[in-house]
Amino acid sequence: MMFKSHLSFGLLAYVLLFMNSIAIPFLGTLNRPGMVATVFFLIGLILPDIDSPHSHVSRKVPMVHSITNMFTRHRGLVHSIFTGILITIGIGFLLNLNKYDLAIAGWFFIGYLIHLSTDALTPHGVKPFAPFSPYTIRGPIRSGSNHEKIISLVVYSAALLLIARNFTTLL
Repeated sequence: MMFKSHLSFGLLAYVLLFMNSIAIPFLGTLNRPGMVATVFFLIGLILPDIDSPHSHVSRKVPMVHSITNMFTRHRGLVHSIFTGILITIGIGFLLNLNKYDLAIAGWFFIGYLIHLSTDALTPHGVKPFAPFSPYTIRGPIRSGSNHEKIISLVVYSAALLLIARNFTTLL
């Protein structure tokens, strides 16, 4: 999926989660996120694409892709739940050392999972359990296609409607 599509799906998930609380084992209950949690959610949402030379992140900071390219290819190890868990544990450890709320790490992990889920909608798919399993989840939406753009627009519109309905007096 393209950067804008990840943001569209991320916005919809964020709004839905913002309206409800969810509990994640070891990390606590994720209530309405503050600014720091929102930033970590966005980082989780875009971070998996550091393994692609054409991603938004890699174009802004090419050195990041050069480093990840030494260890994995695009949609390889970085696009697995295992890597998301490891990074989340690292973030949680650092947050705990500095007496920050561990739920911030939970918001990062949710962003990471949303990224993997949207990439799973493409024919290339993702291997969510790499390196332990070669199982791949694939979908029919070609990255960069008109179908992706339409779906992204619909998802973005749904998010905006939810925002207007629940947080304004517009609807």
